Amino acid sequence: MSSTQHVFRPVQIIFRLSPLMAALAVFMSPITVTQANESSAKDVPILQAPVQIPSYSFHQDHILGTSLDVVVTTAHQHDAEKALQAIQTEVARLDKILSVWRDDSEISQLNREQQIAASPELYEVIAACEQWRSATCGGFDARLGQLIQLWERSNQVQSLDDQTQEALLRQLKTQSIELNPKTKQIKIASAVQVAPDAYAKGYVIDRALIAAKQAVPHLQGILVDIGGDMRVWGQSPQQAGWKVGIQNPNEHFDNAAPNQILNIKDQAVAFSGQGYRSLAGQSHLLNPQTGMPIQTVEQCVVVGQCAADADALATALTAMSPHEGMQLIEQLVGFEAQLVASDGSSYQSSGWSTLLDANQPAILRHVAANAAATAWPKGYQAQIEVNIPKLAVDNYRAPYVSVWVTDSDKKLVRTLAVWGKDEKWLNSNYVWWRRYGRQMPNLDAVAKPSRQPGQYRLAWDGKDDAGKAVDAGKYLIHIETSREHGDHSYQSFELEVGPKAVTKTLPAQAEIGTLKLNFQRGA
Repeated sequence: MSSTQHVFRPVQIIFRLSPLMAALAVFMSPITVTQANESSAKDVPILQAPVQIPSYSFHQDHILGTSLDVVVTTAHQHDAEKALQAIQTEVARLDKILSVWRDDSEISQLNREQQIAASPELYEVIAACEQWRSATCGGFDARLGQLIQLWERSNQVQSLDDQTQEALLRQLKTQSIELNPKTKQIKIASAVQVAPDAYAKGYVIDRALIAAKQAVPHLQGILVDIGGDMRVWGQSPQQAGWKVGIQNPNEHFDNAAPNQILNIKDQAVAFSGQGYRSLAGQSHLLNPQTGMPIQTVEQCVVVGQCAADADALATALTAMSPHEGMQLIEQLVGFEAQLVASDGSSYQSSGWSTLLDANQPAILRHVAANAAATAWPKGYQAQIEVNIPKLAVDNYRAPYVSVWVTDSDKKLVRTLAVWGKDEKWLNSNYVWWRRYGRQMPNLDAVAKPSRQPGQYRLAWDGKDDAGKAVDAGKYLIHIETSREHGDHSYQSFELEVGPKAVTKTLPAQAEIGTLKLNFQRGA
């Protein structure tokens, strides 16, 4: 696989944000000029050991169809809780306006009635989406709601009916959205169904961070993360910038370790690409020009001044050619990006390297193999495929899933996945919880948000939780699932580790689909 890397240099012509986008960026930024100058002064290196600032972390599942993670840097717990409450209130308020998944939302009303007097928030989002559609030459397009619905109903087919798809694309290219800035009237053509998720999630993140700062003005720092996209402000607990891990896009495993660490300050990070979600068994991203799922980009990461714009750009770059996308990033002020294509080629903007954390080699170094490493067959890896089915039940909540490895004596070797972080329900996986989970000192770091229906892959490389290579022999790989107001299931694979390929399958149960295990060389 090619690993060509392209670094783009700044061009002479500077593309400036439109007045609307510039106004939004200024409005969304919670940093005054005075605060920015103070922050710069604090960034001067000092020859002292870093002092940890008190901080509080919060997690909540089932937010905007994904999860919410918040880190608040403050000395007082009640301030952190007040900031969290402000964030939750703002997210819930905007969800009622911007969610295309709610029949009672304002945006759903617009899609039904095709003309409404919009709230300021909905108008800002739709206007910004139209601005980005123009700025990216159609690479970003929030008008594809009908096309997305067609793919969702396609039931795993590889292409849609050609005539239907082509007719819809022709209509979308010729029909328009009319915006009246004075009356805030929005009128959409008959073929248009607005689906601004790729901008709206970032917009919600930005507004949630502002709400927290307004509720508690003396906070020292805050991170708001919704579904992996995030914005940070102020001091991190380590006082050395906020560190964000970038997963290796060529390792398609949910538990893959990051291969880059970003160090960001008062910035936002947005991710896009094929990732782990799918639409009719393919990429969840659609090319606005062809109407087909995008299969050429593994991962795109954009760092910018606000989450909404970074979110839009990360989506747009997956539909544009890499060279055009990177040239656009170079023309914009305050944005950097990295894109990894499916053929392994890597493209990055000229300032990307300045975002990388200085301690990266120490963070990502491989643990030295001990004498037992020779016992694990060289080049072999266990892959576990976990399928979460989409259940037709009221008030569906994604299941809590625990996957772990034990030796033949049931001694814990490696925790591969813990999906779901709500303490109220975490112990519903009682086999894992009673024997291992409640004793884990780093459970908060291991646990990740619950996963929506889809197919996920995990990998075990023959190392234990301490990073030491294990011997060949007999192991058990356990998979336990439970769902709020649902059922519980527990299954396990028996794996004899040796220089021989192994393939096993476990049948679907109430809360989990078919499970597959592949142990082979070069996995």
